[in-house]
Amino acid sequence: MRNEFTRIAGIVIAASVTLFLLIQVIPIGPQRTNPPVVAEPKWNSPQTRALAKRACFDCHGNEIKWPWYSYIAPVSWLLANDVLKARATFNFSDWHSGDMNSSVMAAEINSGGMPLPQYRLMHPAARLTDAEKQQLIAGLTATLALETVKPTSTASATDGASLLEARCTVCHSIDRVKKAKKTRDQWAQTVTGMVGKGAQLNAVEKAMAIDYLSTTYGP
Repeated sequence: MRNEFTRIAGIVIAASVTLFLLIQVIPIGPQRTNPPVVAEPKWNSPQTRALAKRACFDCHGNEIKWPWYSYIAPVSWLLANDVLKARATFNFSDWHSGDMNSSVMAAEINSGGMPLPQYRLMHPAARLTDAEKQQLIAGLTATLALETVKPTSTASATDGASLLEARCTVCHSIDRVKKAKKTRDQWAQTVTGMVGKGAQLNAVEKAMAIDYLSTTYGP
């Protein structure tokens, strides 16, 4: 009985070792890549970039330092998949205006959701203090604000009207908007709330909508 158990255990171990060796050479799943850096945000300060590099670049960027264990399957597949998803969300090395939502960013950092807990476990430098978290949030918020291009009043009225028609009347009638006389701050709160509920407005469009609404439908 013991000999039979030993034989079966030997077969299982041999098969496991063979499978482990095979998956090291078979290109399965997402691959580790570092595409060229195309464009970064217009950082508000070098300090913000330095904090983002510590906490974010290793997933949300194209300058990843792949650790030794990222070359061993199946761990390599999991890490590459995490990077693939992160870059698809936003990529500091291939940046486009409107890629990041400031309120979502702040909530993720404050809650400890980002950087990922498993990443912080293996990367002590990414374990930001509470003060560094607030510094990063403030810096990224200021960086995103630099993307907002304030148009002239004429362009704001024209483009704002088209934007309102295309994005806002999907859920609200134009008459409801016209009746809502609000201050700029009130319109900013309203638009921010709508973006939080799923309205498709990037940072520039959001600012344009607020400018148009506060100018056209102010108190």
